[in-house]
Amino acid sequence: MKIYAHRGASGSAFENTLSAFEQAAELGADGIETDVQLTRDGVPVIVHDADLYRVTGRRKFVTELTSEEVCRLRVGRNRWKRLCGGTIMSLGEFIRWASGRPGLSVNIELKETFLERPELIREVLALCAGLEDVHFSSFHYPLLVRAKWLDPSAETALIATKKSSWDHLESYGSADAFHIHKRLWSGRFLGAIEKSGKPARVYGVDGSEPFIRTPEPFVRGWITDHPERVRNAMKKGF
Repeated sequence: MKIYAHRGASGSAFENTLSAFEQAAELGADGIETDVQLTRDGVPVIVHDADLYRVTGRRKFVTELTSEEVCRLRVGRNRWKRLCGGTIMSLGEFIRWASGRPGLSVNIELKETFLERPELIREVLALCAGLEDVHFSSFHYPLLVRAKWLDPSAETALIATKKSSWDHLESYGSADAFHIHKRLWSGRFLGAIEKSGKPARVYGVDGSEPFIRTPEPFVRGWITDHPERVRNAMKKGF
């Protein structure tokens, strides 16, 4: 069972920054979950929101700025940290960091800016080719279809919601796994995943959930802001 640090150790460092990734590694996370958006010039960068205001204080969308402009922006929870905090990383920078940590798993979430330029998923796949263990997730199933078309060996995961076709999960043939929020931990959704024969990873966990100690056999990982808390909770199950 692997523990993925959600946007890095985002419970104790600002999300999707080098500091968050470094801290996740120090806390013993097995993997990193991170988000990739596209800039105006088509460069994949590490940021969750297409609207940059929440993390940078700039009222701009990532698609309005070039990669050079985006990667100069500082991020944080308030104005002071936005002035003095870390900068937005390019996917290439993140891959170079991750490649230097043998055994680290990586979950790349393809975000909404790829919907208008799905052909650029090819660049993401190429950048990630040297990683030991990587899979690509998305709320947007067409992006997984494109990833599989570009590279049939690429591992993919659909981030499922209540609106997904739970009675017909077999229709998501381009998804190798399903990611679900802990709110969907119930008989109906778990039963559908088990019936599909595909593995699942669960996000939104913080270590307080009783099911962490005795998970369903098809669950392969936890995605969390607090990797150390989930690790401790797992140990209590043995």
